[in-house]
Amino acid sequence: MNDKVWEIAPRKFDDIIDQLLFNRGIIKDATDEEKKLHFFNPNFDKDLHDPFLMKNLEKAVLRIKQARETGETVGIFADYDADGIPGAALLYKALKKIGIQTHTFIPNREGGYGLSPEGIDYLIEKGCSLIITVDLGIRNFAEAKYCKEKKVGLIITDHHLPADKLPEADLLINPKQAGDRYPFKDLAGCGVVFKLVQGLSQYFKEIDEKFLKWNLDLAAISTISDVVPLTGENRLIAKFGLMVFRKCRNVGLVELMKVAGIVPDSVSAYSIGFQIGPRINAPGRIDRATKSFELLITDDINEAKDLACWLNEKNAERQAAMDEVEREALERIEKIRLLDDKILIVAGDWQKGVIGPTASRMVEKFHRPVILFAKDDRGFTGSARSISTVHILNLLNKVSSFIEKYGGHAGAAGISVSKTKFESFEKALKNTARMEISDDDLLKKIKVDVLLKSPEVSKTMYEKIIKLEPFGMGNPRPTFCLKDVSFKDIRFVGKESQHFSAKIIIPERESKAIFFNFPFDKDIIREENSYDIVFSLSLDEWNNQTKLSIGIIDLKLNEKN
Repeated sequence: MNDKVWEIAPRKFDDIIDQLLFNRGIIKDATDEEKKLHFFNPNFDKDLHDPFLMKNLEKAVLRIKQARETGETVGIFADYDADGIPGAALLYKALKKIGIQTHTFIPNREGGYGLSPEGIDYLIEKGCSLIITVDLGIRNFAEAKYCKEKKVGLIITDHHLPADKLPEADLLINPKQAGDRYPFKDLAGCGVVFKLVQGLSQYFKEIDEKFLKWNLDLAAISTISDVVPLTGENRLIAKFGLMVFRKCRNVGLVELMKVAGIVPDSVSAYSIGFQIGPRINAPGRIDRATKSFELLITDDINEAKDLACWLNEKNAERQAAMDEVEREALERIEKIRLLDDKILIVAGDWQKGVIGPTASRMVEKFHRPVILFAKDDRGFTGSARSISTVHILNLLNKVSSFIEKYGGHAGAAGISVSKTKFESFEKALKNTARMEISDDDLLKKIKVDVLLKSPEVSKTMYEKIIKLEPFGMGNPRPTFCLKDVSFKDIRFVGKESQHFSAKIIIPERESKAIFFNFPFDKDIIREENSYDIVFSLSLDEWNNQTKLSIGIIDLKLNEKN
């Protein structure tokens, strides 16, 4: 019935919150009161690290200061996703605030990821003598050299993993580069820009604490959408950014929340990651990302309304395109038995912009690394997504001789392969995966925080655990296990009866349970049976009443059946 392995953390504490904090490495024992207090009540003013600890950051601030003093025009070259675009908007607002004229270039996916001569030329034609990158550039060696040839200054800000050598930029800001003393290495691309803006605030009185705080919504979008760990400084950015979202002054984001059906008072990390981020991402995936940038910087409410509606339409197009790519990829996987391989590699005549999120869907489905390639006359452009046990960049490093260009991190990467080398690349990577990835790596494992006793499942417990928000990578939504539970009022709901709904009988009360996209034979669910379940908790609101809801993640027949 079930091939998933449940990894239930040993229970060391009676208090569930202490157990959750221990599981996340926040505390070592129940007496770590100072660490608990710091986690639940971070201090924005005291907990941000000194930006000048980051290598080259103060030099970059002084170079920008020089640009203002000499009347230079500064170009912003940003990535086309929900990390790069908010980062570009934040940098644009900061430079505008201190009186620097700027022009922004955001490439489309057809032009490829990273710096490009075309974008550099565009900014030069606009009169830019200094270009600052956002969320890209760390592996753009030829393009950095091109900037030197064109005698245009280049400051690279990035957070991706550098190669053994670095591009020849005037200044390179990346906490992951060798010799960087910055204490937190996991910032998103916009997070690095936020540190640059924080540095600017120490030289320009126009960028005050109020400016920094009211623009945390932009940094929060990037931090949550780019799936960096929501720990350390990222937790600070996400937590306070969500507070700003609830009182949002950015007219573009206000209108985007309206079209997405988000109530500002209840905005959450989920809202950002699955509703706001994808809409900002959508144009860059199937069109041009410039309008997403325009939405984030506009002060015109009518323009904001038009742009928000346009982004919403593009998001619907993106979802439809992803569905089509997934359908075609699944057909090919089944037809040529690709599931015999430890990495799935599929190519098709697809839009480059939707293969990444579609690959993520397929990783969820098959629990193994997936690379989807969009092919055209110039070659193959791929997006790789991986599982926690397989470092995809390390795999690609072993077959780099077959790859034109690639970059990324442990869980995701972008790849370009020529037509002539694609077959050799595919064969080499599959062989490498066969040697490097064990069968155990491919086991579907569900990490469970606590094995509960039925009386512990309550609305009071839920109200305690939501204080751990925002949830995300590094601080996942808590998952629990209950054993020997029974169901009543069993129903299968949805258009295709794909969701399982029931009531769980817990001592002295009943709670609603839902299991979306039920993956098993429906006949296994019977009222006379007993089950073990893994679940998370939420609240259902109906007729001004809130009731506890159990979201089932997985279930097994209890051993006594």
